[in-house]
Amino acid sequence: MVRRLVSVVGVSVLSVGMALSGSAAAGAATGDAAASGVIESSGGQTVSAQPGVTRPDTAHCTVTLADHFMSNAPDLSPQLYSGTVRVPDKCKGKWSKVVLDSTTSVTGRQYDRSGELEIGGVPVWFGTTQEPNGAKPTTFSFAKDITEFSSLFKTPQPFSGGYTNYMSDVYTGNYDQTVTITFYLADRNHPAPNVPDKVVGVPVADLTPDSRTASATLSDLPRNITRARLETTLKGNGCDEQWFTAVPDEVAAKFPGAGLCAAGAYREAKVSVDGTPAGAVGTFPHIYSGGIVPTLWRPVVAIDTLDMRTESLDLTPFAGQLVDGKQHSISFGINPIGDTWNVRAALFLWTDHDRTQTSGALTTNSVEASPTTSTTAGDPVDGTVEYSETVRRSDTLSGYVDTSAGRIVTTVNTSRNWSNSGSIGDGGMVQHITQTDAMNTRSVSRIGHRVVRDSSLWESYPITVGFSAADYVDDQNFSLNGTVDMTQRVSRLVRDGQQIERRGWDWNVTSYGVLARKDGTTSESDGHSTTSYTGTDDSGRPYWHRITTNHGQVVTDREK
Repeated sequence: MVRRLVSVVGVSVLSVGMALSGSAAAGAATGDAAASGVIESSGGQTVSAQPGVTRPDTAHCTVTLADHFMSNAPDLSPQLYSGTVRVPDKCKGKWSKVVLDSTTSVTGRQYDRSGELEIGGVPVWFGTTQEPNGAKPTTFSFAKDITEFSSLFKTPQPFSGGYTNYMSDVYTGNYDQTVTITFYLADRNHPAPNVPDKVVGVPVADLTPDSRTASATLSDLPRNITRARLETTLKGNGCDEQWFTAVPDEVAAKFPGAGLCAAGAYREAKVSVDGTPAGAVGTFPHIYSGGIVPTLWRPVVAIDTLDMRTESLDLTPFAGQLVDGKQHSISFGINPIGDTWNVRAALFLWTDHDRTQTSGALTTNSVEASPTTSTTAGDPVDGTVEYSETVRRSDTLSGYVDTSAGRIVTTVNTSRNWSNSGSIGDGGMVQHITQTDAMNTRSVSRIGHRVVRDSSLWESYPITVGFSAADYVDDQNFSLNGTVDMTQRVSRLVRDGQQIERRGWDWNVTSYGVLARKDGTTSESDGHSTTSYTGTDDSGRPYWHRITTNHGQVVTDREK
């Protein structure tokens, strides 16, 4: 779709054609609409079916990072909150849980914006905002379990964070942010979990079509590493903001006037350690609150919009070469790529508590240089072109580390099965897509024939999207409507010694939105949605939640 944006009733909307796609399909382009002419109410609190972060009933301390800190200074220039995190003396020690809480309010007119928080040079959070919708405050909140970052807080750490926001006489929204970290002390009933001994930021430059790879150089890594895991968040921008709606080049060429985003819809970031391929990470199909049609996301935001999901890559087979005291590099590369990608990554390291030096080697590397791909695109039939893409990847890594407990051999197997099919019609102004994406990781560590750690992670991210701008005339006369049906399915099982951790969920958001303008006046701004979560909360307890909305308001909210 064309990337030009118009401002309508305090929100930003996509103008013509970028074929924001989907397959929740005919409903998007035909009927399924809310009552014609409805202007939904503005402002309010965003809602989600996702369970909140559970918190132990133990002594705790809260440290404030931002207290009603505005994203923009009085002269409207963007500003970030910053300072030093110091754990109060009465809460020093081991923690059962560490929780980041963020609450933000905004009024006026503004785009969705990106935000992040770095502590000690490590990206702890990366997310986006809810767009405001007029004079009534819009408030959005999230909580994030950051217990795995506990090693950072053993000493005072500098921090910097917030939303990067731009204001003007037109775009008046100024984000009011309150951010805290709460440290819950461990006790007999709430012991401290086995957290990484060190967390290292992996700073890499943005990836672009002109610069598709970037590297970070890491120094002073521990000499006694036994286990390593890379966590990465990928955020597409511009034509790759909704990367899953990009079309094959040959399809874009059939609609030269529509400004379709090309390069196909598959995206992965290939990862290398010291120039050696280590695997690839995908990304959840995040949709920001101004994405496709803004009224899709009021008051239910898309999955993981406020706190974007990270993807894991087990680098334990490389641990033996990371302990030599030298500098090491971690590189990322995206190809194909349609626009700019932000990469936020951190390396989580576990060390040998009884030995100051470990050693080892990578013994097996069957990482594919590129995945297996297939693309088909038909000829136009009644002005509509259908296309499909499939991608398969299967990788294996194995390596060993000599530790105080003996030689630990770790084998990591990963696979990804991805497909995207869609149609483009009406001169490129109507698009539907259906995408499936299933990723499996199995990591097994052994001492001799004895399994000491066995973890498996299955993730499935199906999404269907339908979008129509068929009634577009100009920026003052148009009708946009869209549907999105997105799901995040996750199953995780970890056996670590005598401890077993099991968690899974099925989280869905299904939304319809319409936005229309006639002779410069908004004639329709409406939507409805259903969101549900079935699975477990972060403590492993069963959890179920379902919310329905209409005209920007919650209709039903059931939880058990």
